Amino acid sequence: MSKKKEAKADDMSWVFDSLVDFLRGPIWNIPMINFIEQKSMIFEPDGDNQCEYRRVHENYKNLVDLMLGTYMEDIGITPLQFEKACSKSSSRLKSQFHQMLFEQLWAADDFDMFQRMMVRTNIELQLQALELLQQRYGLTPASFKAEDTEVSEEERRVLEEVIRRSMLEHQQEKERMDQETRDLERTIAETGAERQRLEAERSREQELIRATMQLSVNERASDAAPAAADDGKISAGEIAKRQAYLRQQRDKLLAMKRCERQKLLESSEKKEATSRPKSSRAARSAFAGKIDAKTLEMRKHLADALRREVVNKK
Repeated sequence: MSKKKEAKADDMSWVFDSLVDFLRGPIWNIPMINFIEQKSMIFEPDGDNQCEYRRVHENYKNLVDLMLGTYMEDIGITPLQFEKACSKSSSRLKSQFHQMLFEQLWAADDFDMFQRMMVRTNIELQLQALELLQQRYGLTPASFKAEDTEVSEEERRVLEEVIRRSMLEHQQEKERMDQETRDLERTIAETGAERQRLEAERSREQELIRATMQLSVNERASDAAPAAADDGKISAGEIAKRQAYLRQQRDKLLAMKRCERQKLLESSEKKEATSRPKSSRAARSAFAGKIDAKTLEMRKHLADALRREVVNKK
């Protein structure tokens, strides 16, 4: 007899435990993180392309709905059972959901939160690209700087492989670089201006995320964080050139991450194919950018139940 059938009619704690396990696992994390990082490239701190931003947000909501919906189909629970499980377990949400996961779910219901999360992700990717450059010149340890949010074991493996591949490819490409590119790369790696700018921007976005959360629960928002550092000794043209080069390195980083995540997703699919067949297929489709909007309406009320409990009962 299954765990579900053995449970008492009014004991739905196993649903919550299963949900936490799913949201912490690769079938959820790989397509979600891949979407967030790939789509974050257009979200700039001073950007105002609201029409495109909202289109991406709609796609993000569809992705969340799809992944949660297929999860619930896999474990065979009704919307009523799901809502009941979340309601009874609401006191455990804060301790079970780490910050990154909480933000992912919150952002599906809150566009402002989504925009801030995407801007911060873009900044963090540029910081990672900068750290890769610095590692090539022996200026930082051979690992990415730890962030405030937790990183899954699968994501750590992705980052480790990206670092290894980056170092290897750089050795192969170094001889083909022209002198101007070599000088630009070394300058970016050895000066602290870009790191200072990016870290200031990231801190500001993090404060805006906190303010958004506080506003969502009718609390007073905190003041904005310090503005980005301004080094008057560097010309505007030189700053623009460095930023453009760093974004090129960010794009290469994203391509390598996607390649490694695809390998991990394929491995995870084999393990989860029996226990979570629909979730596994949905993860594969989502990773490939294919989400059938026609199938989402029937799942939206299921996803809304989770977001209502997670977001509003912080």
